[in-house]
Amino acid sequence: MSVVKNYIKSTSTIVFAFVLCIVNFLPASAQSSKSELSNSQAKETDGSRRGRPSGRTATGSRGDCLSVNVPLTALIPVSNQGLTVAEHPHFWIFVPYQSNNIASGEFVLQDEQSNDVYRTNFTLPQTPGIVNISLEKAKPLQVNKKYQWFFKLYCSSEKLSDPLFVKGWIQRIAKNPELERKLAAATTPEKRFTIYSQNNIWYEAVTELAKQLLKSQNNSLSSDWNNLLKHVGLQSLISQPVVGEIKL
Repeated sequence: MSVVKNYIKSTSTIVFAFVLCIVNFLPASAQSSKSELSNSQAKETDGSRRGRPSGRTATGSRGDCLSVNVPLTALIPVSNQGLTVAEHPHFWIFVPYQSNNIASGEFVLQDEQSNDVYRTNFTLPQTPGIVNISLEKAKPLQVNKKYQWFFKLYCSSEKLSDPLFVKGWIQRIAKNPELERKLAAATTPEKRFTIYSQNNIWYEAVTELAKQLLKSQNNSLSSDWNNLLKHVGLQSLISQPVVGEIKL
């Protein structure tokens, strides 16, 4: 009998130790997700936090919005994260709606603690397509800091339902001397795009190509644009036009 008791006691000790080990090696984000979610919900009361979406494809209420074949989509990698070297980077989003279909839009930039860094309303261009938002009026992004951004569309003027929205993460890094040298020597958008792409600087790589496509939809960079979108699984956007910048 004492042998059985000792075995049970020993087994219980092992199980407890195993559970403790698992808890200790869980990522910090997993252990604290509940409290972080509560804090986030307190600061974002319009519903953009509730769905906890994958990020780059629209999430939110569609009751007041027109049905579309290709949803609201952020031009970001599958990971929802990207690097920039710009103080005031550009964000590119495919919007499948005309301006008269959307009552209002809002762009929000927050730090890792969900504190607002920049928040502004906007009006969409008349034509559906890939649009660009620049943070020229916001404070410069700090080097090595991560930020989360939200692009929201309200189809109802009363804002009775949650917005359609996409979100992503951005981190600014410093230009090292080698990168600065290469960029200074690059004489064409295609060469600058290649440099940014080779260094995984997503936001500037997209911006270099998209700005040229905005000038002319039929130029030598179309192939690079198509390959970039295919590389991150956004081939559904290849046929969509780049229509311009959202004025803030």
